[in-house]
Amino acid sequence: MARSTFGATLADYVVQPSDGLWAVAAGATVTFWDAPDAGTQYTDLLNGAGSPITEVVADEYGAIPEFQGPDSVTGMWADAGGSSRAWIQARGTGAGGGSSAAYTSLVRVVASATAPADVRAAATYLCDGTADQVEILAAIADAQNEGGGRVLLSGGDFNTTAPIVIAGTANEDDPQTVILEGCGEFTTIIRPAADVNAIEITNWAQCHLRDLGMVISGAGKGIVATAVTTAGETRSFWDSSFRNLRINGEYTPTYTGWAMDLAMPFRSVFDNIEIEGVRNGIHISNDSAVQNAGDCTFNRMFIELVGDNGVAIHVESITGNMNQNDFSMIEAGANGVGCTGILLDGAAGSASQRFWGTNLEQFATLVNVQSGESNVFDLNYVTCKTGAAGNKAFVFGTAAFNNRVSAKWVNVASGDSLSVIEDSNTVSEAPNVFEAIRVEANSGSTVTYSKVASTVLRDIVGLDTGTLQAGLQRYPRTDTSGPLWTPADHGLLSWTQDPATLGAGTDTMTAGVLYLLAVKVADPTVVTNVHIGVGEAGSGLTAGQNRVGLYDSAGTLLSGSADQSATFASAGHHAIALSSAQTLDPGVYYVAVLANGSTPPQLVRGHSYSSSTLNAGLTAATARFLSSGSGQTALPASVALASGDTDYVARWAALS
Repeated sequence: MARSTFGATLADYVVQPSDGLWAVAAGATVTFWDAPDAGTQYTDLLNGAGSPITEVVADEYGAIPEFQGPDSVTGMWADAGGSSRAWIQARGTGAGGGSSAAYTSLVRVVASATAPADVRAAATYLCDGTADQVEILAAIADAQNEGGGRVLLSGGDFNTTAPIVIAGTANEDDPQTVILEGCGEFTTIIRPAADVNAIEITNWAQCHLRDLGMVISGAGKGIVATAVTTAGETRSFWDSSFRNLRINGEYTPTYTGWAMDLAMPFRSVFDNIEIEGVRNGIHISNDSAVQNAGDCTFNRMFIELVGDNGVAIHVESITGNMNQNDFSMIEAGANGVGCTGILLDGAAGSASQRFWGTNLEQFATLVNVQSGESNVFDLNYVTCKTGAAGNKAFVFGTAAFNNRVSAKWVNVASGDSLSVIEDSNTVSEAPNVFEAIRVEANSGSTVTYSKVASTVLRDIVGLDTGTLQAGLQRYPRTDTSGPLWTPADHGLLSWTQDPATLGAGTDTMTAGVLYLLAVKVADPTVVTNVHIGVGEAGSGLTAGQNRVGLYDSAGTLLSGSADQSATFASAGHHAIALSSAQTLDPGVYYVAVLANGSTPPQLVRGHSYSSSTLNAGLTAATARFLSSGSGQTALPASVALASGDTDYVARWAALS
C-alpha cells in the first residue's frame, strides 16, 4: 500500500493559549507518534516536494502543510510540545480518533491506477495496475479486522492476477460482513488475467457486492462460491446480496467460464445483473449431504451466451437438495449451437424452483429437467435455434415428476421442426403438467411431442400455418364437481351412461354380430379393463368365439380380450381385462362385444327407442350405439364404422 497524504485541511492547525485565549502557533514544530502517550515516533515522512523529513513545521498562520506519512499509515498522534497529543487523519479516509493507532475509517477507498488524481489523493489504498488484488484484499482484511466494513472501489480498471477472496467466519453471530462496491457496473471494472476468477466467496461469508463490473477470459469465472462444512453445517455464503453487476466474457466463443458458479448459496438476493458474452451463465449447486441449499431470489437478470453447448441457468443437486429458489423476469439468449436455457439435474434432484416471466431465445433446448420435482416454469416468449435440427422445448427425464410448464408464446420459425414436449416421467402418481401453452407454428414448420401415460396436457393451442402432431392441442375442461354421479365416483374412467339409469328389458343380441358401444375419454389415461353387465346369462356358447375389445374412433382394434364364454354364461357386473393396456388420448372410443352360441347373453341396458332417436344428430360413423357385420367368430382388425347400423338398444359399458 502507498503512503497517505496528511495536512493542508481546515482542521490542520496548531494552536496555543495566549492571554487566556487560543491563538495560532506560527512556526510550531510537530512530531508524529503511534500512541497518545509515549509510543514510537514516526520519522519516515515526506514533505510536499517528496523529500524526506522527520517532523513538520507549521507556517506563519499555524497551518500544518501537506506531507505524506509512512507506508500503510492512515492516522497518527500529533505532538506540538503541548500537554497532550491530537489525532490527525489522512485525507480521504474519514475523521476520528481513538485510544490507539488501530483506528480505521468506515469506508476504505481503493483507487485504481486509472482513477483521477484527486480520487487517488483521497484514497486509502492506491493500485498501480498490476496485481491490484493485493490492495483490494488488504482493504477487505482491514475491514474484517474491525468486525466488518465497506470497501469502495473507485472508477477505472483493476487488473488482478489472483482472485479477490471474501471469506467468512462460520460464526452467525460474528460474520465480519464485507460490503464491496464500485461506482457503477460500467465504471468500476475488475479485469482478472486469463483463467483467473474475479471474486471467490467461501466459509459462510456474508457479503454484499454491488455497482461493479467484471471482464473474464479463458476458463476464468466471474463469481465463485465454495462451501465449507463447519459444526455439522455447510455453507459458502448466506444472507448476502449481489446487485447492479455486469459480468462480461468479451463475446469470445473460445472462453469457457461461468459468470457465476455458486456452491451451497443460502438465503441471498441477486438483483439487476447483466451477464454478457460468456459461455455459461449461472450455476448453483448443492454438493453436500449435510443440509440443503437455496432460498435465494434472482430478479431482473439478462444472460447472453456465446460459443457452443453453453447453459444459461443450471440448477444442480449433486447430493442433498437445492430447493426453493425464485427466478423472476429472466431473459436469456444464445448465439452458439447446442445451448440449453434452463437445466435442472443431479443425482438428488432439485425441488421447488420457480421461474416467472422468463424469456428464452435461440436455444437448442429451452428447459431440460433430468431430475427434480415440484418445479414451476411460467414462461413468456420462447424460441429455439432458428434453422437448427433437433430443437426441443420442454424435456423431462425419468426422475422428473410433479413439474408444471406454461408458456405464453412458443414460436417455431418457418420451416423448422420442434419437439415441443418430451416427457419420460416414471412416477405416474405425480405427473408432469403442461398447460396454458400457445404454440405458434409458422409456415412449413412441424411440431411434435412425446409423453407417457400419466402426462397431463391441457389448454394447449396452436396458431398459424405449420403442422402440429395430432393430439397436442388440448382445451380446458368445463366440468366441475357437482351433484351428478361421474365414472370417477365408481372408480371408473368412462362409461356409456350412468348405471343408475339402466332398466329391465329385453336385449336381443344376435350371434356373430359385433356390437359397438361408444365411450368418451376426457383426459389422457391408461385403460386396462372393459366393464359390461350381463342381465341374463347365455348358454350353449362356442368356446373361443366370445370376446370383448376396444376400438378407436377410426374403427381400428386397439386390444381384445381372452375368450369370455364363461363370463357370458354368468349374470352380473364383469370387469374384463384387455390383452394389453392402452394409453388413450382424449376422444371417442368403442367397447366391442361379440357373442357366439345357441343363446347369446343379454346385456344390461338403458331404454330402447328407435335408433334415430337414441343416436339423434349422429351418423353411423359417430353413433353412440351401433352394430356391424354378421357371422363373425373373432374381433375384426378394423371396422368400417360408417357402414355399420345404428342400434336402438343403449347397452352399458365402461372403462377402467
